[in-house]
Amino acid sequence: MNILLASLDRSTIVPMPNKYYTFVYKAKTPRITYDMYPLILCGSIYSGGFNGLNVHWGTIRQYSFGEVRSNVYELSEEEFTALQNVPLAKFATT
Repeated sequence: MNILLASLDRSTIVPMPNKYYTFVYKAKTPRITYDMYPLILCGSIYSGGFNGLNVHWGTIRQYSFGEVRSNVYELSEEEFTALQNVPLAKFATT
């Protein structure tokens, strides 16, 4: 993941709906399993964070701005499609 993030252009910390992103995430909710390296299609933005379709889970997940541990990297559609086949998911439990 570090090699991937180093090769991507930095983007704004606030993602835009209907765009593709990856970032480093550390959940704060106790006793949940989460994806440390989400690969998402962004959905809604709200004051405390955003949600998006996480391709590693196959479901819409919530992300709080305070738990995003890196820049939020915008991906082109081609990059997103290619990365869906790379085993980037890293699941952890708080």
